[in-house]
Amino acid sequence: MELSLIFPLSGFLVGVLVGLTGMGGAALMTPFLILVLGTRPVVAVGTDLAYGAVTKLVGAFLHWRQGTVDLQLVKRLALGSIPAGLAAVAALRSLADSAVDADEAVRRALGGVLILVAVILLSRVVGVRLPDMPPRWRAALQGRGTVVAGAVVGALVGFTSVGSGSLLVPFLIAVFPLTSAQIVGTDVFHAAILVTATAIGHAQGGSVDWAIVFGLLTGSIPGVALGSWMAPRMPARALRAGLAALLLVTGISLV
Repeated sequence: MELSLIFPLSGFLVGVLVGLTGMGGAALMTPFLILVLGTRPVVAVGTDLAYGAVTKLVGAFLHWRQGTVDLQLVKRLALGSIPAGLAAVAALRSLADSAVDADEAVRRALGGVLILVAVILLSRVVGVRLPDMPPRWRAALQGRGTVVAGAVVGALVGFTSVGSGSLLVPFLIAVFPLTSAQIVGTDVFHAAILVTATAIGHAQGGSVDWAIVFGLLTGSIPGVALGSWMAPRMPARALRAGLAALLLVTGISLV
């Protein structure tokens, strides 16, 4: 297959899976770039963030127009996530200047995050429900806890590109009395800010392959559209269970 077709087809394949399952693209695209296309882990993370920034900015604008974004919640999340995300990017740069193998560190961290995402996804598939949270705990998590949660997610996104949706959405569901549309809109809007900031940091460090970014975007946009059209016609529970198993196996292979 010609090299010029590999990235659009890869973007199309991952886009279809994102549209089918609603799963964040980073959990699929970054390991795909590393394991299938042989991209260096550090470059795969930066490239995926740059690719994701474009799609998330479009989604953020649409959700903002629909009025499904809690801007005050976005501010609290970003207060922790942006500094932590940029700190993670800076940590990657410092690893590159040290004796530590930055690519190996990213590979192992990504594997660990994918395993965590797979466990969370499987728990949702089988219908595991958390016990009711005491009001005192909920109030704490809605305040400073939200900033801390944003910082944790920001650091993971800056280091692995994964977590802006797959880890933050369960937190929002558990802690805030929002509608499904508001949870998605708030998550996408916050992710657009976080992913864009960390993508800029990676681009300044030279860890973004722009040719791959444009190739992936060419295929992923129609892929997401097709997957979204197919989603109501496919067994969603079985798809998510299969995806969780795939992420679990992929995570274990990366650790």
